[in-house]
Amino acid sequence: MGGHPTLGICLGMQLLFESSEEGPGDGLGAVPGLVRRLDAARVPQIGWNAIEHSSESPLAQCGLDVAYYANSFVCRPSDESSIIAWSAHESDRFPAVLRLRRTIGVQFHPEKSSTAGLRFIAGALAEITA
Repeated sequence: MGGHPTLGICLGMQLLFESSEEGPGDGLGAVPGLVRRLDAARVPQIGWNAIEHSSESPLAQCGLDVAYYANSFVCRPSDESSIIAWSAHESDRFPAVLRLRRTIGVQFHPEKSSTAGLRFIAGALAEITA
């Protein structure tokens, strides 16, 4: 993860983890932790959710306050220090964005999240390739 810049979107973020409740097999293991089923009555979640950026998130300036989701599983890193933004579906709060060195993972679909989502992609790529 210190090598090539990586932007993992939705399933791409989930593949960075060690394993998933969704099925057998290992993930890439680049991020310690597991992918777990959303703890919600309505799954999958499909639609728009608010994004809560941490104060350390350099990507907060792109104006992405809501993002488009289509998922039933979310990432649960062992160490929450890599999380730079959060989101929630019903009462389940989960990482929306994580960053480890030159790798950024997003649980949502920035490419479907309007103009702010496209600005987010451009900003993320600029950060990890700098």
